Amino acid sequence: MRRSLPALPVAALAAVACAVPAAAAELPFDIAPIANVQYEWTRVDSDLGPLQTEDGFRRARLGFRLKGDNKRWQVVVDHDFADRTPPDAYLELTPGEGHSFRLGQFKQPFALEDAIADKQTAFLEASPVGAFVISRRIGAEYARWGKRGTFIAALFGHRLDGTSDSPGASMRGTWLLRSGKEESAHVGLSLASESPRSHSASYSLNAGSVLSDLRVASTGSITGVDRIDRAAIEGLWVRGAWSLQAESAKVFLRRDAGDVNGDAASMQLTFSPTGDGRSYKRGVATAPSPKGHVGWELALRYSVMDLNDGPAMRGGRADSWGLAATCYPHPNMRVIANLLQYDSSRRGIANDPLTVGLRVQFTY
Repeated sequence: MRRSLPALPVAALAAVACAVPAAAAELPFDIAPIANVQYEWTRVDSDLGPLQTEDGFRRARLGFRLKGDNKRWQVVVDHDFADRTPPDAYLELTPGEGHSFRLGQFKQPFALEDAIADKQTAFLEASPVGAFVISRRIGAEYARWGKRGTFIAALFGHRLDGTSDSPGASMRGTWLLRSGKEESAHVGLSLASESPRSHSASYSLNAGSVLSDLRVASTGSITGVDRIDRAAIEGLWVRGAWSLQAESAKVFLRRDAGDVNGDAASMQLTFSPTGDGRSYKRGVATAPSPKGHVGWELALRYSVMDLNDGPAMRGGRADSWGLAATCYPHPNMRVIANLLQYDSSRRGIANDPLTVGLRVQFTY
């Protein structure tokens, strides 16, 4: 299904964002445009239906960033015109080196998978761990970082549009095992708890692309949920052209009728044949930044999700292997291709889809 965008608003916002920096040259703050535009093509070959071929905008986030001359505050506002993610809208204060406060709508701290922005990912879609993250909510956050690692904690409620009304708290901490220009490594822990006002929850895993409606695992709506608890452990290693990350997450649905839980885990290895390795920064591995040449990155990923837990939760189980290649022809552009093979079963029905995807991405 092709996803059309409102061309006039997108063009107008882009023009304004590019023009404002020049007009604000004398102001006591810096202003810069934000852009993250992704166009994708995907093909899904499933055992349970006809071949699906889709293309469209996966992401079209445009906005701006205001930053004070003293670097102690910034305001970020953007909007996804593809309507696939909620917007960012927050104020961040950095009163001193190594710690900051944030207030507004932003991505809540939970899991390494979610901490790595889609400007940095090696694959088109997140691993199954991404199905358990909290995503963007209105909240307040405190972050601290230093030589020993990072710590982020937040309180949150619903989204700006009023959906996902589920007050709670989350945190993510990392402990550095190695820290240097040549090699960095950490282990980490994430915890979160929330109380959904709807007293329901649901989790699912797509077949490697949100452009397709195929799900390889899905719980449907689980009712009678009083509280949702989450936990995740992670490890990350970056050295030269190589990086390795692994993560395991669990979600617990607390119910009077009996608790149920789901699991997800992933391991990913990346290598740059052009020597443009990932960089380590505040608990994440940022994407390669080739300078003066076209860069390449290759990735291998194994993932698993289990959403089966008794009669109340029969969402199925899915294993997947993935290969990806990313080309960096320009500092603001990258092209990603990935191949994903799934082995899944839900309520006795097997499905082993093969997904091929291609993305052209522009960021600023």
